[in-house]
Amino acid sequence: MLAQFESILQMRQEVELISKDVEICREIGQILYEAAPDGAKKIAMKAILVPEGDVCTFEYDYVNSDGKSDWFLPSDGVVDQNLRKLLFAHREFFVSQNQPPWKVFLFSMDVDSGKFSLELSYDD
Repeated sequence: MLAQFESILQMRQEVELISKDVEICREIGQILYEAAPDGAKKIAMKAILVPEGDVCTFEYDYVNSDGKSDWFLPSDGVVDQNLRKLLFAHREFFVSQNQPPWKVFLFSMDVDSGKFSLELSYDD
């Protein structure tokens, strides 16, 4: 009975890990969708975080309906602030789950399907 309880507890912790990660990524996707140029079909963001402090650099790209890719800058500095907060929350959450702190966060999203992908890098 104790082994079964421990197994259920471990599965619950894994679900919490996934759901917190997905929740943050969904918020990031929503912010990027609202900040991207009209007509963007694919949106990508690369964020590089320094190991200490709260400094972060961003690169934003998109592909329009004609297949043309270009970069963009959000029209409001609040976008960078909100993304930075979410990225640090994401990294802190990973560290709290005994994961190493990542340095590079690559996020891409298909606007039509709403699906996103995430790649974390531990090197610059």
